[in-house]
Amino acid sequence: MQDNKPIHLPIWQGQEGEGRCLLTLILTDTGNGIHGLLTGGEKPHIGGVVLALPRPSLSGGGWSSDVYITPVPGHKDVDVARTAAETLARELRLPVAITAGIHSDHLCPEELSKIICHCNTLTSSALAFFKNKN
Repeated sequence: MQDNKPIHLPIWQGQEGEGRCLLTLILTDTGNGIHGLLTGGEKPHIGGVVLALPRPSLSGGGWSSDVYITPVPGHKDVDVARTAAETLARELRLPVAITAGIHSDHLCPEELSKIICHCNTLTSSALAFFKNKN
């Protein structure tokens, strides 16, 4: 017989940027890993999935992660999702899966740099939240 009690999972949500460079990161702590959704730009979508699994560093000091990437063909969303997933997995020592979809037409190099910076800021904020939670 199943117990139908509601499940309450801690969720962190952050936004950075504005307009064509506005990003949202939503992370759910499942208790045994982090599941995330990173979207933004003018056309949020599913551009790929990244799974990072923490492991001891092969150099003998600290932690690293093994990363598995499944992009939708032609999509680069997984590049920033990879950085976020690797960082969170390494620092929290938990498996991290992030689905990403960020798109705005004809971004200039400055806008791309802003998006990367916003992703790094969101990752740092999320990491601080989850480290303080434990």
